[in-house]
Amino acid sequence: MNKYRVDRADSLRTPCGMNSILYIGDSSDDAVQVYNHVDPGKDCWNQPNRAYGVILSVWSDGARDYIVKRSKGLY
Repeated sequence: MNKYRVDRADSLRTPCGMNSILYIGDSSDDAVQVYNHVDPGKDCWNQPNRAYGVILSVWSDGARDYIVKRSKGLY
């Protein structure tokens, strides 16, 4: 399983689908760089939507799921 994931999302839960993924891989530096570069306010198809933000998640072996560590643009 890839360790880091950056998504466009409309909640603080890591999306199940693939359309939302902006980065998925094992590099913390790359994940943070993508997260910092992407602005919130666009949906998974890159269309304006203020309900969407950006989340950075880390894989947890214990939880067997991604855990959101950072978010921006979600209210």
